[in-house]
Amino acid sequence: MRLAALLFGIGLLLATAVWFFYLVPLGCAMNTTGCKEGISVWSGVGLIHFWTPLVAALSALAYGSGRP
Repeated sequence: MRLAALLFGIGLLLATAVWFFYLVPLGCAMNTTGCKEGISVWSGVGLIHFWTPLVAALSALAYGSGRP
């Protein structure tokens, strides 16, 4: 169970970075009407798309690290 939690945490941590810093701006740039929204980690979009999965990933890593 420890290894599964650690692998899940690392995978989710990497997926969060790729999702928020690559795919979310890419989706905004593909908008044909133009994207005038600044996407920041301190915005509402950042709360949903960055902080929530980041906290879940860190929780899984902490759980996996603390297991015997």
